[in-house]
Amino acid sequence: MSSADPLPMPEVVTEAIAVIDLVESTLTANLFGWYAVGRQSLRDLRRLISEVGDGRGLRCLKSTGDGYLLAFHDPKSAEMSAVRAIEAMFELLYHVSRRNNELPEERALNLRCAVHLGEVDVVANDREGPHVSLAFRLQDISRASLPNALNPIAPEQFPLRDYVLCSEEVAGILTRRDKRWKTLSIGLLKLKGFPGWREIFQVVPRPDAAKGEAPQAA
Repeated sequence: MSSADPLPMPEVVTEAIAVIDLVESTLTANLFGWYAVGRQSLRDLRRLISEVGDGRGLRCLKSTGDGYLLAFHDPKSAEMSAVRAIEAMFELLYHVSRRNNELPEERALNLRCAVHLGEVDVVANDREGPHVSLAFRLQDISRASLPNALNPIAPEQFPLRDYVLCSEEVAGILTRRDKRWKTLSIGLLKLKGFPGWREIFQVVPRPDAAKGEAPQAA
């Protein structure tokens, strides 16, 4: 194919998009060294993501520098891909917590996760489109975002690390499809590049979920 030939149109699918960010990873790498701590931390995270994604339809695992972009696919039900993504996030937090307990503090992995569902363009080991951008906007939400929100929770109620946020779309799916999870509104926010207000939710396991169904971080 010559450089003048048009590229083939990418496949368009509906998938669950997850964004995982390592909290203060740049600071940690600068303090303790990229080769001593930072590189191994990212490799450990990638290995754990691959393990929890196995069997849950993980089709994309791309480094973002300070974390990873993931895509989950279910050929029978797009909505179930969102459920599988949420399962994977909480299993990941569980295994990360166990790992952290066995290592020095400077090697701890502290995560913030966000999950959205929507149509995306499938490109080699990547995903493109506005729904991917929205997932990144979710992951960027912090306590500092709440003063500009409508009906927000108190800033001190917003966790600093090891949590899962989701969009309205994913919250609705969990309500219909899986009773292991509670979705708690943190408020309505304006996300950069997207019109209007969007209600954002934190996902937490229900305390009455069957043991072993919803692993969670300690």
